[in-house]
Amino acid sequence: MNDKQKSMIGLMKEILQDDYVALRVETYSITEQLATESLCKLSACLTNADGSDFVVEGKGVGSIDALFNGLIHKLADEYPSVASIRFSQFEIKALLTTDKSSKAEAEAVVGAVNSEGKEFIFSSTASSISRAGIEAVVQVAEYFVNSEKTFLKLKDILKHYQETGRMDLVDKYTDLMARVVQNTSYSEVSELKRNKDEK
Repeated sequence: MNDKQKSMIGLMKEILQDDYVALRVETYSITEQLATESLCKLSACLTNADGSDFVVEGKGVGSIDALFNGLIHKLADEYPSVASIRFSQFEIKALLTTDKSSKAEAEAVVGAVNSEGKEFIFSSTASSISRAGIEAVVQVAEYFVNSEKTFLKLKDILKHYQETGRMDLVDKYTDLMARVVQNTSYSEVSELKRNKDEK
């Protein structure tokens, strides 16, 4: 993850406060059918910082692809912008120790491309290859879910300050929205929210 992404996460946490989604994988299971071009099925139980939990199930070519597909499918109804995110790369490497023990960590690097073709890189280090990969994929989902939530919150804040004539704050929050929009396109999100507000 580069400095720009880290800065964006700081901004999202500042804007969302207790509404920031912080996902953690509690358990997961993987079934791989080697006879059918390595079709993998993955089921994972995730918890959020607020104590809520949900199960994700997906299929793909390997566990990372299966989890990515499952997360997109699970989250897209509530967070439509994640449906435009595409898996772009996956790399794993062992971080070997200098002693003679077999204990080593693995680092997984996952790439995701947004609707504008911009790539975002996420990484995780863990004691197993599958755990490192799974945690990196969960970072992708967490990043884009919070990005959409931040966009909508900023939009509401901006509307409030426009209505109250606070042009100094309108400029500030317009700039912040411009930063968040770099993550992906929110035109569909805005349209869905407008339709919901009109009902």
